[in-house]
Amino acid sequence: MRTWPLGYEKSKQKAKALYSKIGRVQSPALNDEQVSFTNEGFNHLLRKGRIPRPKNEQKRRFVLTPYIEKIIRNPKANIRYERRNTRIIINRHGEKILVQSIADFWVFTEKIDDCIIKVVIRQLNPNGFKHFMSVMGNNVQIDKKARNKFESKKPRK
Repeated sequence: MRTWPLGYEKSKQKAKALYSKIGRVQSPALNDEQVSFTNEGFNHLLRKGRIPRPKNEQKRRFVLTPYIEKIIRNPKANIRYERRNTRIIINRHGEKILVQSIADFWVFTEKIDDCIIKVVIRQLNPNGFKHFMSVMGNNVQIDKKARNKFESKKPRK
């Protein structure tokens, strides 16, 4: 599988348009529960925590967005479940506070063409809602022909 033959910005815009059309998806593999597609999920494609992902890594994830909904709707999906205790230090009014919660993760795996695609769904706290968290593929190649005007080499002085 190859990335789109577009520059970074156009790839990002295309992925964002596809992603925002999804909204919510009913998943037969999760007892017909709804999976929400929030800004947090799309932002996770761009960065991990507060650290931006490399642009090539983002482009690899962008090209997988058209497959997310299909994978989640698959009633015979191959799913791996994991529960983790999470600890986050947050700053509340100048005070650092340790917040603990339980996070449940479902990783849907499907092979499309020559690429194994994984879609991660997360639920914070047992009564929270399920939401898309991430997508990744093991065999996504960067299309070298695509370049933005801004990605070209700087002129020499």
